[in-house]
Amino acid sequence: MRIAFTTFGCKINQYETDFLRRDFETRGNTIVPFDAEADVYIINTCSVTAKSDYQCRQTIKSTIRRGGGAKVVVTGCYAATQPGEIRKIPGVDLVVDNSNKSKIPEQVMTSLDSGGPVITSSAPATSVRRRTRGFLKIQDGCNNRCSYCIVPLARGNSRSVSPTDVIRDFDRLVADGSPEIVLTGIHIGTYGVDLPEQCDLTSLLIKLVEKRGNSRIRLSSIEPRELTDKMIAMLGRGLCRHLHIPLQSGDDGVLRSMKRNYTSGFFLELLERIAKQVPGVALGTDIMVGYPGEGDAEFENTRRLVESSPLTHLHVFSYSPRPGTAAAAMKEQVSANVKKERSEVLRDLGKRKNLDFRKSLINAELKMVVETKTDACSNLVSGLTDNYIRVRIPAVNADYIGKEIAIRIKDANSEENLATIL
Repeated sequence: MRIAFTTFGCKINQYETDFLRRDFETRGNTIVPFDAEADVYIINTCSVTAKSDYQCRQTIKSTIRRGGGAKVVVTGCYAATQPGEIRKIPGVDLVVDNSNKSKIPEQVMTSLDSGGPVITSSAPATSVRRRTRGFLKIQDGCNNRCSYCIVPLARGNSRSVSPTDVIRDFDRLVADGSPEIVLTGIHIGTYGVDLPEQCDLTSLLIKLVEKRGNSRIRLSSIEPRELTDKMIAMLGRGLCRHLHIPLQSGDDGVLRSMKRNYTSGFFLELLERIAKQVPGVALGTDIMVGYPGEGDAEFENTRRLVESSPLTHLHVFSYSPRPGTAAAAMKEQVSANVKKERSEVLRDLGKRKNLDFRKSLINAELKMVVETKTDACSNLVSGLTDNYIRVRIPAVNADYIGKEIAIRIKDANSEENLATIL
């Protein structure tokens, strides 16, 4: 069969789509682009905002219209939170929630015509190897109950992969020659809390760093209070010098309403301590604008914190009421125009801070993983450094793709850095 995928949302969804793609291929199917003619279209959805739901619905409907009778499978967080809504769309054949996403190939191959059930049994995690990096899912779900977030409803409580299975799959990725291995999850800082054996993220990382060979390890997003001194000490010593630590707001009143478990002062002190201990570290964050009750003063507190911090990468997004969350019922909702204005202010600030960070690295010697040629005309190839800098270098032999090489940064523009090979 010809199978086509499209994916919305986070890196976990991207990882899970890659896993499904590989599974279908091992069963003898052909993967085709989503805009091509296919026998089965699989839509991996997101539900983090109302806009995400809308975009997913539109894609489902347009796929059914052009599909010519092809089977349509919907999975992901929108499928988990609104399965009934999706099943009402004529032409949807199967709705699968996150907990059983890995069983989609089996369902498609054997029982797709059974009426489109919502499946709820648990699913294993494993590793996915791309040419330039490997992805290793160590955890799923979230134990936090932030007032604005629908993710716990979509993915359930935190569930950790056993250390034995993580190490087994990690060893496979190292043996396969992955120059970078990304540890993924929804709430990776809670790794191990649900396991019978004593294990946490720090102890797991110590074991993985010892076994990494020539591979570098990158962490996905981690909560501020779940970073440990031992983790910070491993940055640049096996762990990539890059952390994504969600802030959400720089105002303490808003943070309390959000049910976040830290203050703006704690967050800023943490960033400053990491930046002092780890030269060249990249520090990214998520910031939400327009949360209910965020006035001009609260927003200004956020802007000032970002301005004064060593943050290097910002992901800015607008608050969106999600059904079933506490914040959706709150008064003092912020208008769309104000959200847009505040987003633009922070995005402009984020671009400036990112450029300043990348300019500070000019003449620095770094290592990058070579990924791909940028285009047919420039004769340049693109790659990523351990501290999350997109770099272009003069074209190299194809054998370099997927390898880590030493470079010297020569210049920085609005999007990336230019470098030469050492």
